[in-house]
Amino acid sequence: MRERILAAAVAVIRERGIVAATTKEIARSAGVSEGSLYNHFANKTALFAAALAEVTGTARTAMAALAGSAGQNTVEQNLVRLAADMVRFYGELLPMTGPVLADPELIAWLRDNGPVKAQNEAAAKARARTRGGQDDGTPLPGAPGGPPAGPSGGATAGPLMGHSALIGYLEAEQRAGRLGADAPLPFIAAALLGGCQQHAFLTRLAGPEAVAAGAGLPAAPEEFAARLVRAVLAGHQPAQ
Repeated sequence: MRERILAAAVAVIRERGIVAATTKEIARSAGVSEGSLYNHFANKTALFAAALAEVTGTARTAMAALAGSAGQNTVEQNLVRLAADMVRFYGELLPMTGPVLADPELIAWLRDNGPVKAQNEAAAKARARTRGGQDDGTPLPGAPGGPPAGPSGGATAGPLMGHSALIGYLEAEQRAGRLGADAPLPFIAAALLGGCQQHAFLTRLAGPEAVAAGAGLPAAPEEFAARLVRAVLAGHQPAQ
């Protein structure tokens, strides 16, 4: 039931935003009573935080895939795949995060690495529900084939996880000689992720046609990602 409630919460928040979403509407969408929500979530904030964690899981998966691709394909190919995924991710996240920026409880949850903690807690509960407490074979967060696990706190936790994970990938490629020794990795990461977020922001507010006509940017995430990565990496790859 928890998974059904969570899926309904994500759907309602995506459609209406956090401010307009109500627990009554989420319960109706999930096909449960409003009171039953609180059997699985302590309060409305906890439910909305878990919904946000569900959405951010797509970005953590994309970052985990990027980390595993170091030394494979080309740096440009790896980053184009990530950028296309991140454009879509920000497109889903931005409508949910506007009110979050004004909510001290949700900000504190994010800074305390809430999405990863929620993911780990859900995985632990899933294992506890298996017959006789036996493991159902689902890999633990951070284990091979399982969901990515982040640090439990500190400077690279919470909202900075994606940025720090991208820097980690770029460092691996730099050590392998596939990026220039003087490439400013934190700024490459910021330019790449910032560009993806800007594309999603403009598309959300103005629409894809206006983005293409007014901003001169391709509307399709894949084409935008390819051209963005080419621009961000310009001058930072060793000559072939």
